[in-house]
Amino acid sequence: MMQCMICGCKFDETKVEPCGCNCAFGGCNGKNVRCPNCGHDMPIPWELRKNLSNNMSAEDKTSFLEKIKKSIKIEH
Repeated sequence: MMQCMICGCKFDETKVEPCGCNCAFGGCNGKNVRCPNCGHDMPIPWELRKNLSNNMSAEDKTSFLEKIKKSIKIEH
């Protein structure tokens, strides 16, 4: 169970979709979840990440650079 630091909403982190961003600024790669009430992006505590890491697909674990390489290979 997690609680939002902004609005105080309590929610189950396993029922919320993890953020899968791979942005150029060091994306969280599923280490954050968004509050279902206000949308605040919060880091998942280490002890809870172990349980959630198995739920990520291979596509989510692929880095941004690898996705670009893959798209270039498909085009050529």
